[in-house]
Order: sequence, then structure tokens, then C-alpha cells
Amino acid sequence: MKHERKKSTKISEAIFRGKKSLYSFEVFPLTAELEETPGIYVISKRKTDKSGKAHHAFVCIGQTESVLGEIKKHQKGKCVKQHAANVICLLKENNEKNRVKIEADLKAAHATVCNYN
Repeated sequence: MKHERKKSTKISEAIFRGKKSLYSFEVFPLTAELEETPGIYVISKRKTDKSGKAHHAFVCIGQTESVLGEIKKHQKGKCVKQHAANVICLLKENNEKNRVKIEADLKAAHATVCNYN
């Protein structure tokens, strides 16, 4: 009997501001079982305030052909653990030129504590 992997459901959505544009990301727990997809990711520490509004402290911003492979690499990373990252925010994007452009825009607007590039 084959055991099917259950896809994780997103816990929220987040709008992140770049220098030039706004981007809508889906927010998942860092331990989520995600599907294989190209996209832009933000690994962050998500906290919710008294009014229920979430705030993200960016740990890492990147783009990849393989979100799944990238997450596995980062989950093992010391930097992600040191900064208590607990979510991954995803923006699916198949076009590599668009991914690179969005990643650069977000990096221009947000300081991150660890990026591997």
C-alpha cells in the first residue's frame, strides 16, 4: 500500500514590499510538505501581535527552480536555526527572469541575516 504525502495547507498570506512593487506570498510552516515548484521564497520568523496581525523578521530571501530542494538545504542551515525561523513564504513563478527580478527587488528593500549567495 502506497503512503501518499499530504500537502501542507498554508497558514496565511503575506504582502511583502520590494523597492518597486508589492508581492503576495503564501505562508507555510517551515516544516511543511511542499510541492515541487519554482518560485521566490522568504524564510522568516513570524510572530503574531495581540490583535492577531502577523509580523515577519526576514531571515533569508531567494529564488529557485526547486523550492523543495532549497528548503531542505535551509532547514539544516545553522543560520535558520539561530534566528528561530518558523515559516517559509512562497511566491510561485515559473519564469526565471521574473524570479531574479523579484528576488533583487525584495533584497533591495529588506536586510536579511543569512543568504547563501
